[in-house]
Amino acid sequence: MKTTNTSEKSVIEATILEYFEALNAGDIDAALKLYTDDPVQLPFMQPTIVGTEAVRSGYEGLFGLIRFQMHTKIVELVQMSTDWAFVRTESAGMMTPVRTGQASPATFHELFLLRKTGDAKWRIARYSFSPTAPLPEL
Repeated sequence: MKTTNTSEKSVIEATILEYFEALNAGDIDAALKLYTDDPVQLPFMQPTIVGTEAVRSGYEGLFGLIRFQMHTKIVELVQMSTDWAFVRTESAGMMTPVRTGQASPATFHELFLLRKTGDAKWRIARYSFSPTAPLPEL
């Protein structure tokens, strides 16, 4: 991991860790507060999701199908400017389809592009993720 400012690094890392807490809790509002007002998601093998309401709808659909218990490791953190950074993560844990209740191991890699907003908080502007192993049937 590398960045230019230790204080900023800690705040950026905290945003990512808070995101995974919201994901594991299935808490849409907690996840959305971590995004900018113009978010874009690039999910694996799905159309691009643009805008806050579309991201909300995506999480509603996702959490209606799956529960997560994921742990993440930040493998790269680069602050590119005073208000842009990217974070690359590797995550592993369990995914439980709501339909079956049968938990299965899951691994992903993710790329977050964060922007420092007017309130001086680092928020997720763009988010891309893909599994690194086969996923359970939903």
